[in-house]
Amino acid sequence: MRRMKKEDKNKIIILLSVILLIALLLTTVSAGILNWIKKTISGKATQNLGLNITVGVPSITTVYNSSISLGSGPNEAPAITTMVINFTAYTISGAVNLNHSTARINVTGDTTRQNLSCANTASSGNYANYTCNITMWWWDGTGTWNITAYVEDNQTNSAMNTSTNFYVGSRTSFVMGPSSLTWPGIAPGATNKTSSNDPLLLNNTGNDVINATSIKINASNLRGETTPTQALWAENFSVSWNTGGACTGANCVECGGTVMNRSIYQAIATANLTKGNYTINDGSTGQEELYFCLRLAGSELSNQAYSTANETEWAWIVQTS
Repeated sequence: MRRMKKEDKNKIIILLSVILLIALLLTTVSAGILNWIKKTISGKATQNLGLNITVGVPSITTVYNSSISLGSGPNEAPAITTMVINFTAYTISGAVNLNHSTARINVTGDTTRQNLSCANTASSGNYANYTCNITMWWWDGTGTWNITAYVEDNQTNSAMNTSTNFYVGSRTSFVMGPSSLTWPGIAPGATNKTSSNDPLLLNNTGNDVINATSIKINASNLRGETTPTQALWAENFSVSWNTGGACTGANCVECGGTVMNRSIYQAIATANLTKGNYTINDGSTGQEELYFCLRLAGSELSNQAYSTANETEWAWIVQTS
């Protein structure tokens, strides 16, 4: 075998040293040089791409009622009560990523009132503020009501907050009409004559439920306007929640109703006044009708007008309790 010359050995050692040096350099060169080498070797261009992804869903940090207190109940009808509720939403991706058109509020008690188009009143950085008007009606019930605030971001991720409540108190109020009841001409000694312009219609203008026997009437005598010693006595009248229509005689339902008693509040049997929207005017929702009967006109009476106008008497008083 031919022996390797010394010069050849030296060349091999030099070559190996160069290769080793190149290998060491390749482990420490910058990305730019590597790209250049890759480009030179492969003939293809390369660039670095940084990735930045924000992970997080929106949240509602604050909900508050910035309007009136309803501790005394809603406004009396026909007025409505407008509440202003504000809430603040936060998202790490910035307020510009919130879908303002999805902002809404509902309040829930014995029913639900809502606003599906709350206004974006301010946005800054990661926060957005919303203002929502809620209409409360006079029949909305007493008790604790819960506020639910809601909003979405542009990726339909949603946020909800149900942490805030408010209290609605009780309001007892009503209106009635007509203001005066009349009877047709009645002969002395007549019995069981009904009013010509009843019923007396009561409308519940608050949110209090007036239960049975809680409608009461304080009656007075109807004295003669010419001869006041003669009178249609309070005890000769009766009042009922029901009617037999235009009728006379003992078969009239209202003539078998609750008998009045001068200066004493008499509870009208069965009569009640629910809460509700009385403008429906169905005789039931938020309404009660009362019918009146003169059970006896004394045979001693003379021809004259009889009324509550005498100074010793008073207009009949209707109250709820």
